[in-house]
Amino acid sequence: MFLDELAPQARRIFEYLLRNPGRGFHCTELVDKALGGSNGADPAKRVAGVVYGMTKAYDDSGRRYPFYWWEAPEGSAGATYAVRPSVAAVFLAAQLGQREG
Repeated sequence: MFLDELAPQARRIFEYLLRNPGRGFHCTELVDKALGGSNGADPAKRVAGVVYGMTKAYDDSGRRYPFYWWEAPEGSAGATYAVRPSVAAVFLAAQLGQREG
């Protein structure tokens, strides 16, 4: 399963998105809320690096990434990320199924 292949930071970001489906989060908020702060790193680069680390899980799944992202408007920095409610429901149901089985 996609979640099982994620590194800890990637899993924290993705699970944060899953707990808040349909809401867009700027990379700064993801770093603060899901990763515990920037540690002096550029939030845009930190989240982009974490997302890049999801490549193997993405490739192995044979599907598109289970979230969306939008580049910042011109003159701004950092992307915004979100998970659709329907996608979050599938992942949360799969997690519950794993716990029960």
